[in-house]
Amino acid sequence: MNKSPEPPSLTRLELAELETFLWVVREGSFSAAAHKLHLSQPAVTNRVKRLEDKLRVKLLVRTTRRVEATEDGVFLSNAAEQAVAGLREALRRFQQTSDSERNQITVTATPMLAATVMPMLIHAYTERYPDVRIVLRDLLYEQVVREVAEGRADMGVAALEGAPRGLRFQSLAEEKMLLVVPARHPLADVDAVTMDMILPYPLMLLDRYKGLRKYLKEEYERRGAVFNPQISATLPTLLGMIDAGNCVTFVPRSMAQSNSRHTRTTVVVQDLDVSRRYGSIVARKAELGAAALNFQSFLRKHFKTRLEDLT
Repeated sequence: MNKSPEPPSLTRLELAELETFLWVVREGSFSAAAHKLHLSQPAVTNRVKRLEDKLRVKLLVRTTRRVEATEDGVFLSNAAEQAVAGLREALRRFQQTSDSERNQITVTATPMLAATVMPMLIHAYTERYPDVRIVLRDLLYEQVVREVAEGRADMGVAALEGAPRGLRFQSLAEEKMLLVVPARHPLADVDAVTMDMILPYPLMLLDRYKGLRKYLKEEYERRGAVFNPQISATLPTLLGMIDAGNCVTFVPRSMAQSNSRHTRTTVVVQDLDVSRRYGSIVARKAELGAAALNFQSFLRKHFKTRLEDLT
């Protein structure tokens, strides 16, 4: 049984030789092609000669006034023009995709920041840089860290709990924690609230505030009190419990102010010195593109101001 012949191999052809040949045909001159390609004329001549040797045909002939393609040269020129045009279109599309990806920044943020601080910052940034697209994803703190560490997000914005391994942290702002109590709570109208005055009342804290829980546990134990707070996974549940008069809590100043209602009151605790530290995080080995670096710089300049605007 006869096997069908193998198609001609393209492995011996070089794109540079083919493109040089096309420029000679277009210009009708080795010297003009050399000028277009920023090469010496001997380099152009050698490329065409190598192509002819590989194909074992004569591609060009010199007339009295110009260089013209032979019949084989015309055939190759027509086929190559189509092939090179197709290749250029493919490269153009790849370039557009690459440019689009470079100008897209994926940012993860914890829900409170994603709902309050980040939207206006993103709006201000994209008004200044309209060719940049920022994708904001609101996730729980642990997910924010994981998405950045595993490369699915360019950066995260969160109140940092400790120093996650494999990540670089850049501080953006810091704010005090305030006590929030029901509007008719006994502490609501007290001018100078202290930690000792909080001890008798049920306490509920957000689950993600592990650093705050550790600090308060030490303060309670130092005063001989039992520290046994209820834990809430979400802010709406926590605030609902406050509004119903079931507990008191601690939240950052901006969170307290942006969620203020007549059903609850914000109180400064005189002898409580604890704050939340906000920052941007990126993977330690990540090489951020120009757009992402620029946005990170924008956050450094404007995050704190936007946070303070909420209060």
